[in-house]
Amino acid sequence: MKHMMVKKMTAMLLAGALAAGFAGCGAAADQKTDSTENTAASSAADVQETEASGELKTIDLVLDWYPNAIHTFLYDAIDKGYFAEEGLEVNLIEPADSVDGLNFVAAGRAQVGLTYMLEICQARENGMPVKALASACQRELDCFSSLASNEEITADMSCLKGKKVGYSGSPSSEAIMKSVAENAGLTMDDFEMVNVGFDLSTSLTTESVDLVTGMFINDEIVTLEQAGYQVNVYDQLDYGVPQMYGLVMAVNEEDYEADTEKYEGFLRACAKGFEDMKADEDAALEIIMKDMNSDENPLDEKQQRGSYQILMERMELPDAPFLSMSRELWQETIDWMVKYDLIGDTLTPDDVALKLAD
Repeated sequence: MKHMMVKKMTAMLLAGALAAGFAGCGAAADQKTDSTENTAASSAADVQETEASGELKTIDLVLDWYPNAIHTFLYDAIDKGYFAEEGLEVNLIEPADSVDGLNFVAAGRAQVGLTYMLEICQARENGMPVKALASACQRELDCFSSLASNEEITADMSCLKGKKVGYSGSPSSEAIMKSVAENAGLTMDDFEMVNVGFDLSTSLTTESVDLVTGMFINDEIVTLEQAGYQVNVYDQLDYGVPQMYGLVMAVNEEDYEADTEKYEGFLRACAKGFEDMKADEDAALEIIMKDMNSDENPLDEKQQRGSYQILMERMELPDAPFLSMSRELWQETIDWMVKYDLIGDTLTPDDVALKLAD
């Protein structure tokens, strides 16, 4: 499934794509001597001119991939005029490539990009001027899964000895399975990692592998169950993998500093859209099928309803409001990435994220 490319890119692909993106825009990460002051002055002038004319400020937002239930709060905020109330015109852009959100934001070609914690950290280590502004989903959406008919696979992952595990081929998936192996008292030599690319669902349903890592609980799992497959789902948190945000909003730190109020207004409108999303499931599904469904992006209403119901349990938690981020959670993720060689030991939570709660 092509949208899975967003979660499955390798660190090498990321670094190469980011470098190419910078070259194309003529803005290398290490060539910023006067850019902060110039950008701030230019943006301040733009803000004054906009306020004087009464025109809306534009925010181009690059989605993580095709429009689906997790983006409902954005479409609702557009439909209800919440962004306009904040003096904003928000344009939603589907990416042509999995790193567009980060590339466009870093190069100033978009103001917000939806992406993931691991990608933010890797981008920062590669010198990209991006930071996470807020979390759009408080819980990770990736999971482990097996067919219920495969009784040899249980919640005790020591059962993986001698078994096959399907994954996308990414270093992050390998790191996750290293965590699982360590937690279960196994080594990576005790089971076979099978690179199935983006055919995660097919590899499971054809019984080519015993367990799959990297399926979205709000997407592939819902689709499989509605197709009649009985699957067992295992939460990464139970196997040594830290809690991670399922989706974050990336911004260019210089743009944010130049016009913080624009981004604060954007977040206020997003929060209103999410309150609508929580308040009325049927209305949320109507927005999904009206605004996101198309011939190019056909959506199944039953599948999207199932996805919506799962997302409502993860986009906000009792102790973690929608859009909030904690310093502790970022630190745990950074420590985990360092441990499994996804990044070097150089980053702090303040290097990668804004508006952190202690």
